Amino acid sequence: MSGERPPRDRDERAPYEETILFGVHALATVLAHAPERVLRVLYSGPRLGARGAVLEAAEGAGVAVEQARDRQLDHLLPDEQHQGLLAFVRPAPLVEWHDLCALAAAPEAPLLVALDQVTDARNFGAILRSAEALGARGAVITSNRCARPGPIAARTSAGASELLPIAMVTNLSQALLEAKEAGFQVVGADMDGDPAYALDWAPPTVLVIGAEGKGLRHKTRATCDHVASIPLRGHTESLNASVAAGVLLYEASKARGGR
Repeated sequence: MSGERPPRDRDERAPYEETILFGVHALATVLAHAPERVLRVLYSGPRLGARGAVLEAAEGAGVAVEQARDRQLDHLLPDEQHQGLLAFVRPAPLVEWHDLCALAAAPEAPLLVALDQVTDARNFGAILRSAEALGARGAVITSNRCARPGPIAARTSAGASELLPIAMVTNLSQALLEAKEAGFQVVGADMDGDPAYALDWAPPTVLVIGAEGKGLRHKTRATCDHVASIPLRGHTESLNASVAAGVLLYEASKARGGR
């Protein structure tokens, strides 16, 4: 154990690269929906409560479960609260953007999420959690200046970042044009847009979330068909990226009849 180093979020993910997931909810989600990707589970402390349930689920799926000392888990995740539980997993491979664009022809109008240089891994994970929970079919990120799926995003998203199909592109504006050609409308999120409730969310839609503190880049915004804002009634002037994404994703889901 002493020779192992904690894996970091990487710029790209190969289908068979081993990484670490931690957090009870994240591991429970992956074990429930993709147990074949879980290679090995380490735990410390008693096998009780939610942690015990995760360990039972892992053993039931044929995953190797090993007891370790707290210091061993601390070494693997020195800056995180691992809750005495972590797993080595095979990450999901990235998908092709054109495959997500092809969903425009699906009977139920799909919803996708695009992240325009969202760099904070926790915001990234929170956005993916809302997207997956509210029925989005996939997400697209950029190959530079953007957070990546990895341990922190997986925990923040309660495992959703490991389940939601994610594509990576080098040019987001070009990718959004491709989505429009395929039949999607592109809706950007910004403070000075039209009220979200006034937009038609029923067609196939790509919702674009801008960077923390910066919002949408000029070229990205120019590609959008509509720009949606969230009317605020209190003294707070803005919402952070992940909260705004959750509100707009709910608005889109509500407009689709909660499907």
